[in-house]
Amino acid sequence: MKRPHYAWMVCLGSALVLFSTIGLGVNVFTIYQPEIILANGFSNAQGSWITTTRSLFILAALLTVNQLCQRLGLRLVMTLGVVLLSLSYFCFGLATSFFTYCLAAALTGLGYCYGGMVPLSLVIGAWFRDRRGLALGLASAGSGVSTIFAPVIITWIIQHQGLRAAFLWEGAFILITALLAWKLIRNTPVELGLEPYHLGGEDDPPPPPRQAPRGMRRSYLLLILFAAFLVGGPGGPGFSHLTVLYTSEGYDQALIAALMSYAGLAICIGKILCGQVYDRMGSRWGNYYSFGSLLGAFVLCCLAPLGGLALPFLSITLLGMGLPVSAVSPSVWAADLSSDSTYGKYVRSITMSYTAGVLLFGPLPGILADRFGSYVPAYALFAVTLAAAALIIQVIYHCLGIGGRPPR
Repeated sequence: MKRPHYAWMVCLGSALVLFSTIGLGVNVFTIYQPEIILANGFSNAQGSWITTTRSLFILAALLTVNQLCQRLGLRLVMTLGVVLLSLSYFCFGLATSFFTYCLAAALTGLGYCYGGMVPLSLVIGAWFRDRRGLALGLASAGSGVSTIFAPVIITWIIQHQGLRAAFLWEGAFILITALLAWKLIRNTPVELGLEPYHLGGEDDPPPPPRQAPRGMRRSYLLLILFAAFLVGGPGGPGFSHLTVLYTSEGYDQALIAALMSYAGLAICIGKILCGQVYDRMGSRWGNYYSFGSLLGAFVLCCLAPLGGLALPFLSITLLGMGLPVSAVSPSVWAADLSSDSTYGKYVRSITMSYTAGVLLFGPLPGILADRFGSYVPAYALFAVTLAAAALIIQVIYHCLGIGGRPPR
């Protein structure tokens, strides 16, 4: 029986990295936020500053991540990201002041970046000549897996052993995932005497270096960066404020917790499906799939005041299907618009623009809720920004004549 190509083991190691950095480090951190405020007597503003510090250090780390990957190698940088995240949770567990909480959040931001989508995109690009979309979807789905199981476990530890114990246990667990990631990930196939994964025979010659599409210009790149910035609102605060949206509209807390665990499952499935659509139907249809699903989710979020179970269930389902627009899609856009030599630069630039959107749109849901007494206006705004981003990207794809169905 033929052994699977080692590229899929690298994909598994990358999934473990994102399980920790994005899943445990950011998505699941919402479980800790109210407990930190309550245990330390912090104000809501101080609680927001902890996550804002994390976002600021993510942006700062994005300025150096490509250079670190070139100097140290992808394997070491990705493992370093997970180790930094582990250290941040030890710091959270031992924190006794607002300053030390912010210091821990800064370490989380560094870990999120160095173990995030930029090095993931580069390592998948190095190991996969074909099926890149599927590999990106599988690896990035690791962040969704942690969203399914971790909230229940963390809540139990907090209730029975306390907040500090939860942080310390999680820090130790994350350190174990760092060791596993180091064991599985390799920088390039050459290190193992292999070729990148491809669908042809072993004797097929490697393709010529990829060039940027004819007609690609700087103005198109700037528009793509603006579109990624617009996606930052729905992909960041749009997701993180779902619980307060439905809580403020009178939904039961237990139902909301169940829906968020279901969201983790939907996100996992959505990322894998999104990768398949990009691989098999082309980037234009992949964009329609991801943007259309997420736009439908936010339209349904605007109907939250109507009540009932069907609307939130359907909105969470569509959100899981569409949220890959913030994880899988940016790497695909970078690959479609760049040459081999500029791919890493494009991934970093698009990720920076998306992160800037997360940071700047972050306060808007709370501001609009204070002004209008509801989070619905924020979700209406996010639906508009999504539609604008989708229009920009699809028009550019049409102008360049790229993203069609790939040849069989």
